[in-house]
Amino acid sequence: MPVAVIAASLLGPYSTAWTHLLDTVLLDYIVNSLLLMLGVGAGTLLLGASSAWLTALCEFPGRRVFSWALLLPLAMPAYIIAYTYTGLLDFAGPVQSALREAFGWQYGDYWFPPIR
Repeated sequence: MPVAVIAASLLGPYSTAWTHLLDTVLLDYIVNSLLLMLGVGAGTLLLGASSAWLTALCEFPGRRVFSWALLLPLAMPAYIIAYTYTGLLDFAGPVQSALREAFGWQYGDYWFPPIR
């Protein structure tokens, strides 16, 4: 429904808000959204195809457990996954803390995408 409202508002006359967005940030938002779609699509294709190939064509110990474990992300709501990733990858989270401790880095010594 929200997408339909946005599409319908594009058909009418532009308001000052749309004009301001077009002049300032809308192109950046569209480019970022397209890059995000391409990146997520490529990552999903890579992970999905390799996981399907492993479970369908290869015999290895734990294959049945692995194939069932691949279903677990479907059972978790997206907001719980997002909250977990934010906690893990945030500046004070275990991933960045371990990187700073292992390499002696300080804030600003390394680039990490902003999680929040």
